[in-house]
Amino acid sequence: MGDKLNRIWRIAATGFGFASLSVGGLIMALTVFPVVNLVTRSPILRRERNQHAVHLIFRFFVGMLRMFRLLDVEITGREKLADGVPRLIVANHPSLLDVVFLMSLLPRSQCVVKSELWSSPFLGRVVRGAGYIRNDLETDQLIVACREAMAQGNNLIIFPEGTRSTPGQPLHFRRGFANIATLLETQIQMVTITCDPPTLVKGEKWWMVPARRPLFRLHFGDRIDAKGWFGCEHRSIAARMLVRQLEAYYEGQLGHG
Repeated sequence: MGDKLNRIWRIAATGFGFASLSVGGLIMALTVFPVVNLVTRSPILRRERNQHAVHLIFRFFVGMLRMFRLLDVEITGREKLADGVPRLIVANHPSLLDVVFLMSLLPRSQCVVKSELWSSPFLGRVVRGAGYIRNDLETDQLIVACREAMAQGNNLIIFPEGTRSTPGQPLHFRRGFANIATLLETQIQMVTITCDPPTLVKGEKWWMVPARRPLFRLHFGDRIDAKGWFGCEHRSIAARMLVRQLEAYYEGQLGHG
């Protein structure tokens, strides 16, 4: 009986949490963003302030989930970002909450997001107001947007899979992140995300909570530098090599290899 009541509570609290995030994001976009836009003349500073507001609401959301005892979070290696140098943050994508965790940890962060979010009734105003980068831009426009974001001191968050992982299946990274890394010749910080037991995975509804409280682990691990294209003569070869290298790294980290 106790397990059943606990499960009912976690389903209800999870629903409340996601509803709060969606409604809270909409309220922020309708109240905070207009005020920021009104008092901030610089478009760059306006975008930075809006992004910081998103960072704060994500921190609050993660704190609320932990307070409700819906999940636990362990973070290791975060000190690797203490120098403040903007980097390409690359992470695997096992859960719906991955971007929330990363953006709650990184005050200066820009994100490449699915174009569908721009028309979302709840989050569309948020991603537009915060100036996040659409993933369906033409290649030249995408590179320019990423270059500008990092030049302004922002970490750039990208999930190379493009969507959530399929549980139990090998990872397959798209080449887009590698093209960005080699064209910008930037440092890449790898982040490994795991969740035990798995929850909010691809194809799973929000109310399908696991039998016990999940533990999310975020590990800021290896860092590599794309400057010089790893000694390759052609950038396209360097990009392909980078994809293979990161796939092998994550397969090793996640035990799929």
